[in-house]
Amino acid sequence: MNAAFSSALAIARYHIVLIAITAQLAFSKILVGRAQPWVALVCAVDWFLINLMNRITDIDEDLRNGIPGTELVARRKKLLTALAVFLLVGSFVTTHYLWPRLTPWRVAVQVVGLGYNYRIVPTPGGLRRFKEIYFLKNFLSAMLFVATCFAYPLVTAPGALVMGRGAVLTLILFFVPFEITYEILYDLRDLEGDRVEGIPTYPVMHGVPASLRVIDVLLLVSSGVLVVGFFAGAIGVREAMMVFAPVVQRVFYPGRVARGLTSRDCVLLTHLGSAQLGLFLIGTRVWTSLGLPWNVFIR
Repeated sequence: MNAAFSSALAIARYHIVLIAITAQLAFSKILVGRAQPWVALVCAVDWFLINLMNRITDIDEDLRNGIPGTELVARRKKLLTALAVFLLVGSFVTTHYLWPRLTPWRVAVQVVGLGYNYRIVPTPGGLRRFKEIYFLKNFLSAMLFVATCFAYPLVTAPGALVMGRGAVLTLILFFVPFEITYEILYDLRDLEGDRVEGIPTYPVMHGVPASLRVIDVLLLVSSGVLVVGFFAGAIGVREAMMVFAPVVQRVFYPGRVARGLTSRDCVLLTHLGSAQLGLFLIGTRVWTSLGLPWNVFIR
């Protein structure tokens, strides 16, 4: 029973779904002044579907990389595909009734997800997957997080934005390079399988040392955006506190990469991100319950 449950969690990539939920709740709180649990559930469904289809289409590669639950996916491929289609259609009917303005964004997210998992993207060399296109593999994944964690709260709560556009832009410019560091670390774990499959990740194309330098630069850029945004007055102390996330990332990964990054390491890294987002939500709730200022700006 425990083995079956563990396999189900691995197939669902629950750690990615969890960090998507916590990120959506946190940025919803920041952007519109309140968490939106039902919208976070939609975010969870969309990421579950994208990850499930990715597991279904990447069986050979996942077997080479030793990803847990892959054997079960191979045995239940048709059933899992039918489940994904049923959940996709049913969820779209429900959310379109509740939030019609959310539908175009969900369509865009799922279309990119399909392009990530299936060869439907036209290129000069023929139809390919986004996963097989250099740079877009990581960048579009970050954009999916921007859509689900930034756009979803805004389109389901029109007119509720509690900060300026400069602040929103600052947070997106912080989030994108930071999220891509997760993608590259996962690519380091999958290096051998990606090399065999010809997936043009940064580790495959440039090697491990260069990929680590890219991660460090992205973490520096991510932190720098928050620092500049704070001193420019675009964001306050509440948002600037997120600068600790890149710092934790930088402390976490070097030793694990040196000994060989594992699936367990990647899951732990993702849980660490979820924990930080959860701490942010709890901390801001306690802060405001004590009657302290919602935010503090330098000017």
